[in-house]
Amino acid sequence: MIVGLSSALALLASVFAGLQAVSVEYGLSNGEYEDGRSPALAAAFLSILVSVVVFWTLLLVRGVSFASLTVESAAPFVVAGLANPAVFRLLYFQSIDHIGARISAAIVSANPAVAAILAVPLFSEPLTVLSGVGLLCIVGGSVVLQVSSTAGESHDDLLVEELARVGLTDLVRPVAAMLLLGCSFVLVKVGLNGYGDTLVGTALGQTSALVAFGLLFGVSRTSRRQAGIRDRLALAAFTLAGVFVAGNWLAWFSALQLGTVVTVVPLSNVYPLVVVALSYAMVRRVPKSPRVLVGITAIVAGATLMQLA
Repeated sequence: MIVGLSSALALLASVFAGLQAVSVEYGLSNGEYEDGRSPALAAAFLSILVSVVVFWTLLLVRGVSFASLTVESAAPFVVAGLANPAVFRLLYFQSIDHIGARISAAIVSANPAVAAILAVPLFSEPLTVLSGVGLLCIVGGSVVLQVSSTAGESHDDLLVEELARVGLTDLVRPVAAMLLLGCSFVLVKVGLNGYGDTLVGTALGQTSALVAFGLLFGVSRTSRRQAGIRDRLALAAFTLAGVFVAGNWLAWFSALQLGTVVTVVPLSNVYPLVVVALSYAMVRRVPKSPRVLVGITAIVAGATLMQLA
């Protein structure tokens, strides 16, 4: 029963992550500045700000209680928040700007493998053949969908051409982002093993990320300029994305509290499938691309295997 609930919460986290991605994409498409600057940093900051407001409002409604919270028990949540979303999003956005979204997303999609590799020895979590194959299917399917979402069908060698232009040093940012994201899941699990209040944990993680962005704006005038949002539709979209961020964090924190990293992290990373489903639903079409169909099949098969493991 508990395993099923943790899996359901992990999948719910993916739904929220997919909704967040669609909201951010809509906001970015409506929020371009006249001078060509991207509102990506503004989207990241505002989504975190809104999620922090949501978490602390929930804490106030419930009644804030930090009686059993110590520096040691709070540290994993704080460090996890600094890793993701603070540093992770900065590295990820920089990577997209430097080498493009396709390669960046494909590399970052491998983060569940990092989390699983760390979780098996740290928490003595079992990694069966079924769960291992399921993990590979989800990671592989996510990579295919991330690439297919921006690559045209008439340019089958597009990713190969882009990879040929990328040097080893260009991969530092996306690989570092992937490692930070995978490690953040493990840090949250460490924190929840010592302090089981998921709402407090999520609030601490997001607040630490917000403080990090505040420090960045304090020392960087360029960052402050990029944090402004002029378009009302973009503002509304990024605000809604913040609500989805809050739902995503609460869902996967709760899933990690009940389940294992090996199971929860892959299932909470099937959001590319959610994004694809929403994209096709909004235009009332069905996927026909072989690559999209392969990606969908791989993710569904992987999620099924994770349930059977």
